[in-house]
Amino acid sequence: MLEPKSSDAVLIRDLYNLIFYISVLVFVLVEGLLIYSAVKFRRKRADEMPEQIHGNTNMELLWTIIPAVIVAFIFVASANTMASMAASGTLTDPISHTHALNDEAAARRVRESQPVDLVIAVTGRQWFWQYSYNNGEVVLDSNSGELIIPENKSVRLDMTSNDVIHAWWVPQFGPMRYVNPGERSYVWFDVPAGDYIGQCNVFCGVAHAQMLSNVKVLPQAEYDAWYAGKTGAASAPVQAGDAVRGEKIMLGTGPCKTCHYIEGTAAQGKVAPRDLTYFASLPNIAQLAAVPNTPENLTKWLENPQAVKPGTAMPNNGLNKQQIADLVAYLQTLK
Repeated sequence: MLEPKSSDAVLIRDLYNLIFYISVLVFVLVEGLLIYSAVKFRRKRADEMPEQIHGNTNMELLWTIIPAVIVAFIFVASANTMASMAASGTLTDPISHTHALNDEAAARRVRESQPVDLVIAVTGRQWFWQYSYNNGEVVLDSNSGELIIPENKSVRLDMTSNDVIHAWWVPQFGPMRYVNPGERSYVWFDVPAGDYIGQCNVFCGVAHAQMLSNVKVLPQAEYDAWYAGKTGAASAPVQAGDAVRGEKIMLGTGPCKTCHYIEGTAAQGKVAPRDLTYFASLPNIAQLAAVPNTPENLTKWLENPQAVKPGTAMPNNGLNKQQIADLVAYLQTLK
């Protein structure tokens, strides 16, 4: 946070510095008076009785008024910083950074408050962030890597949670923003190329420490090439499922192994309700759901679990068709 890369982060850093210098001044003054008093008025003789003072109205007023003025000054400076931050409007007409999902009027005010070059939909899940570009044309998750954005472009994240309260925060980008179920939260930034480190800032379960919010900012040309590669891969013809590739997906850096358990593998998750060690031998795909365990049904499940079993805890992980085919091939080997 002391090396800000966005305009909001600069405002926060400047406010922090202002309060820090005030705090240092107060500390030096108070500790200086304390040391001075201890030295000057220390007892000279063992039988000496110091002068008894029962109060000083002027001094008491002084040390009450001065802190009140300092606190009022910090309040005004903080309010001014909040009003100056991106898309916050004015104190009398603020732009809400959080509102209910169905509050279209608030969402419209956010969209109209500040033009942006790129909007990314973000979903917080236990325990990773899912990033959706252009209505799902490209889907990333933080277990597989970073959020990818172009440099020096105004970016807005439209965020919600699929389960519990999370908080998206990259200190060099500025403010932390809570991400709540049933609500939409926003954060804006415009930053230079580089790699930035962030993490969910609210305890959200046993794997909270692994829920990173790292960001890679690329020059525009590199970003365009990366995005074209992602969309090209998504539209490429689907090959026959490969169990070896599927195993790498299941046991790699993605979200699968975070929740699922497969004996003797890196998948040691304890969240999912079922041990997948002998998955291919199970009659149904999901507990309490009469969905026969067939490759066709498994494909539908991996495409959108909620469509197969509404209310299931398993999220839609944004897998492409080739990844789904490979996972189906691998899971069918678990007998």
